[in-house]
Amino acid sequence: MWKGLKNWWNSWQHQRRQKFLNNRLEETERLVHNLLSEELEESTGSPLVYAEKILGIKPYPYQAKLLEDSSKRIVACMGRQTGKTTTIAIKAIYYADKNPNVTVLITSPSLRQSMIMFDRIATFVYSTAYLRNKIVRATRTLIQFGNESRIIALPCSENLLRGYTANMIILDEASWIPEEVITQILFPMLSTTDGYAILLSTPWDKNHIFYKAFINPTYSVHKVKSSECPLVKPEFLEEMRQNMTHEAYLMEYEAEFVEALNSYFPQELIRKCVELAQKLNLELNTNLEHSFPKGNYYAGVDLGKLQDYSALAITKAEDNTIKLFYMYEFPLETPYNNVIGHLARAHEKFHFQKVLIDQSGVGEPILEEIHNQNIDCAEGVKFTTETKEKLLCGLKITMEQEKLAIPYERRLCQQINEQQYSYSKSGHLQFNHPLNSHDDMLWALALAVAASKTETTPKLWVVSRMNRGKTKLQQLRKKLEHQTKNVTR
Repeated sequence: MWKGLKNWWNSWQHQRRQKFLNNRLEETERLVHNLLSEELEESTGSPLVYAEKILGIKPYPYQAKLLEDSSKRIVACMGRQTGKTTTIAIKAIYYADKNPNVTVLITSPSLRQSMIMFDRIATFVYSTAYLRNKIVRATRTLIQFGNESRIIALPCSENLLRGYTANMIILDEASWIPEEVITQILFPMLSTTDGYAILLSTPWDKNHIFYKAFINPTYSVHKVKSSECPLVKPEFLEEMRQNMTHEAYLMEYEAEFVEALNSYFPQELIRKCVELAQKLNLELNTNLEHSFPKGNYYAGVDLGKLQDYSALAITKAEDNTIKLFYMYEFPLETPYNNVIGHLARAHEKFHFQKVLIDQSGVGEPILEEIHNQNIDCAEGVKFTTETKEKLLCGLKITMEQEKLAIPYERRLCQQINEQQYSYSKSGHLQFNHPLNSHDDMLWALALAVAASKTETTPKLWVVSRMNRGKTKLQQLRKKLEHQTKNVTR
């Protein structure tokens, strides 16, 4: 009995000592953390030092200049791979951490684009214990610190943006945000806070507030070429120079505002279509396995060769507007059977009213195989000078009438803008894309838009008496129902 009591006493004493030591250890860690935090707070008085000591990043000279810029209006016109997202992310974190009860609002042409910036911010915050311990609330689009400051990411939607008051607004890919949204919704957020506006983008057209701000002497402008980044090798830039149009290279890597004189689709016209999509809260889908609303859907398929991509565009006709709903560019050398399978799966999801397919060079077999997959609404289009003229003229008219909504996708917009034109001897328009560029998504879009503007008409089938089995009749009834379900009698 005494032995058991002694063992219990020793165990209790051990537990007590262990608890005491654990409490002392936690208290010591807390004191050390507070001392280190105070030291960090005192030693990180500038964004540049903050980036180095808190985030462990050594900015390049042009990044340091942008970080240290305390101007209320900043334009960052920077080439690709110059680290503009990282730089502005650091600036946003520093401002929210060092200033209590402020709101930093990030917006861009699409939620996906806004999340690129926000994800960079979240990565910095969660990978740094000093910042991670300050988080009191976090969602997919919001981080709030203990000082009541918050960072929020939103798409360019008037309904979602209205009602906010901000101390700092960050406009990512500002060239593609509607001017009226910037002037009538975003900038007024700063009216009572005397806040900061940062516009960053690669260049696009000149008839936009981003260019106006770029040439405005009251704005602090940072123009950075890709060659200024030590990580971008001259060999890579030379490769891009050879693989891109001259104008595209100047925009993407030299941060220049340029446009080809013989471009059939002006940059401003393309931007207007993107702005229409933003007004309609339309985002581009890239995953067929999502659920989609019912409606009248159409498709265009451009079939590539060994050096060209195949592309599938899906549009939805609704409220006198054609909306680009889905775009997929297949990897190079994708077999036609894979493209057909992708189209068949899309038909199961969307129940197309009509599909137009580039039949140039592939002949009847591809179209027959598509019909074998029960896509009876598919029709082939052979690209000739006349059909190309009809397709692109029709596409341009639809754009000019403000009846085509195109969600922001930089590569698609670039392809549309790069399409060049000339005149044949007979006076017809001739189209081509510059060497080392592609136009597969453009032609898929043009085919889908042409399909969307076609009236659905009923089709009749002749059934021979010998082959009139019950199964065959059921198949034909389904085909007839599909072709006539939207026809008014």
